[in-house]
Amino acid sequence: MKLTIIFSIIVLSSVSLASSIGAENIDHVKKFKQTKQCPGCDLSGADLSGLNLRHANLQGADLSGASLGGSDLTKANLSGAILTGANLDSTKLIGANLSSARLNSAYMGYAKLMDANLKRASLINADIARSNFTGADVTGANFNGVRCDTYTGLDGSASAAWCK
Repeated sequence: MKLTIIFSIIVLSSVSLASSIGAENIDHVKKFKQTKQCPGCDLSGADLSGLNLRHANLQGADLSGASLGGSDLTKANLSGAILTGANLDSTKLIGANLSSARLNSAYMGYAKLMDANLKRASLINADIARSNFTGADVTGANFNGVRCDTYTGLDGSASAAWCK
């Protein structure tokens, strides 16, 4: 009997804690979708795929594990954002500010990063297959262990120099 009561308390506490954590995330996601402004927000694990997010402000936001596939983040501010493990498949990041962003282990296949600012960004173990970096500023960026077959390099030519 006591074991059943203890187990019930543990289960109810876990559900209650998970609900309160999720509620905060939901508020951030809702705010961001309405305003496209959410610097420093926790959007980790959020589904933001296929959205028009042009000129969005996500400076310093936590987007780890988020799905942004097919979204348009042209001219967005993602400086200092955490995009570890994020899905950026076919995402438009044209002219976006990704300076000091963490893109470690992110999937960036077919992403368009033309003229993007990637100064001091970390792309360790990211998958950049078929991505386009034409005109991007990658000064001080870390491409250690990136995975790709080819990508379009800074000068617009097909390249594999960063590929492992």
